[in-house]
Amino acid sequence: MASIIELNSETDFVARNEIFQHLASRVACAALSLYEPSEESEPDKMKLDLGLLRDMPIRLDHPKLSCDTTVQEAIKVTASIMGENLKLTRAFRMSTKCGLVSSYLHASPQPGLGKTAALLTLNVNGGSIEPFGELLSTVGESLAMHIVAARPLFLNKESVTEDVWEREKGIILSQVADSKKPEKILEKMVEGRLRKYAEEVVLLEQRFAMNDKITVREVVEDLSKKVGCLVDVGCYLRMEVGETAESDESSTPAMVAAQAS
Repeated sequence: MASIIELNSETDFVARNEIFQHLASRVACAALSLYEPSEESEPDKMKLDLGLLRDMPIRLDHPKLSCDTTVQEAIKVTASIMGENLKLTRAFRMSTKCGLVSSYLHASPQPGLGKTAALLTLNVNGGSIEPFGELLSTVGESLAMHIVAARPLFLNKESVTEDVWEREKGIILSQVADSKKPEKILEKMVEGRLRKYAEEVVLLEQRFAMNDKITVREVVEDLSKKVGCLVDVGCYLRMEVGETAESDESSTPAMVAAQAS
């Protein structure tokens, strides 16, 4: 299981401060324990309730700031020390019943912190992960790095909604509207460009960032062969600081923090 949070400040100067970074790490730990999954709960990507997270107990044990309080009060105390407004904007938790959660943080000043991050679950179906833990971790981290670099919008073709397909088809048809080509040729052109669109935005159809001769799907299929059972990507998440409307213009520099258990 892993958690990831976004904590905003007003300037990069504060985001680089060690007290601010300590706070971000501790808030991510609190997010990790916000919900205790039961044996019946479905593994997935969950958007956490920020109100509940702000009320969670937290311990700050930095040499310059040590206290037992709540997440919200810890943010207020740190903000008063920094002299800037701080804002908790997003928090997620990801888990899997049989497999592992992999992560990668880009532009990371220290472990668990960064400006861009990705999480994904690798599910091992019908086998044990113990003999292949190192292999799964290595491949999982490389796939998380790919997600940061390639910015996929969908996990697979099945998750692309009909509205998205129709919108893209409409754009393509408008581009070829003046073409004098026969209708069957135009249909093939549309099919080809839709396939190209899928290769650009669908994770499993994308060319692997570390080896563009193969797709992400092929990477996962090769992993399955090595493990000896079906391995699949259950879900993924890419987060970049300041990318949502929740981060207002006065609080855009930020830190993404991730924790795993």
